[in-house]
Amino acid sequence: MAKPKPPTEGTPLCNVEHIEFESRANDIKAGLIDTFLNLQRIDTNLYIARHLLKGRHSYNAVYGGQVVGQSLAAAAATVEDCFIPHSLHSYFIKTGSVDKPILYMIDRIRDGRSFCTRVVKAVQDGEAIFSCQISFHHKEPDAIKHNSIMPVVSAPEELLPAREAALEVLRSRDVDEVTAGVIQHFLKEIPDAFERVFDVRPVNPGKYLLKEDTEPMSMIWIRARENLGDDNRLHQCVAAYLTDLSMLTTAVRPHIRKGFIPSMSFSLDHCVWIHENEFRMDDWMLYETVSSKAGGSRAFIEGRLWSRDGRLIISTAQEALIRAPKV
Repeated sequence: MAKPKPPTEGTPLCNVEHIEFESRANDIKAGLIDTFLNLQRIDTNLYIARHLLKGRHSYNAVYGGQVVGQSLAAAAATVEDCFIPHSLHSYFIKTGSVDKPILYMIDRIRDGRSFCTRVVKAVQDGEAIFSCQISFHHKEPDAIKHNSIMPVVSAPEELLPAREAALEVLRSRDVDEVTAGVIQHFLKEIPDAFERVFDVRPVNPGKYLLKEDTEPMSMIWIRARENLGDDNRLHQCVAAYLTDLSMLTTAVRPHIRKGFIPSMSFSLDHCVWIHENEFRMDDWMLYETVSSKAGGSRAFIEGRLWSRDGRLIISTAQEALIRAPKV
């Protein structure tokens, strides 16, 4: 009796053992993968992540976007390269810790001719901290085609990086106590590893840093600082990683200006739709986020990631838990 064939898999994305440190660009690429997306394959459908990045709102909680990006990287390694991710629907079940590795368990729900579906469960200490369902689509020609109009904003070259913009506001004579406190917290909480790899530039620094009153919306330019190579899947995973950036703070920011400091805030779920296969996260991308509703200690936030040439690359949606200060 013939032995069953092993499951079909794609080319592994995240394995630093296969990266050659021949140039500075390769060093940065290896650092990006190693720091944010590196996964070790330990068996069929099982991957483990040991290098985890802290989130901004807790001392040892893992950044949610990293779990999203790693889940996509793990799932992508279990499908043939001709299938591209188009949607990801996830729930943050429990806060993960940066002090312990995360195990990613893949369930191959379906392998079809046009679509493949995977369910990913992220586990720490034997308990699920995150789960998501990811769908992959075999590339097809356009049947219909249209694209929204990208917002008209200042070019990234005309703007300061987020840290420089924050320091400039702090140096100004008219900075108030609320703004100064927010900026000092902002500067303290940005991970050094993140700033070494990504360049973030707020379109409106005054509103982004709460020097001015603002609505629950935000726009930032972002890109990886060095060449990431030509593997589309790497750019997709980096984009998925970044989609959690600024969403929750978009909902909270205008209320902080009015004196509101949440006692607890974290993402509950996170959805990503990838509309384009070919894009580069080492080129400038505009991430636009807006919160249309908040109530019942929850806020709803939507996002759109644009390429500089006006293509809508990714749409996102998230619900977050935001609790009032304890009396």
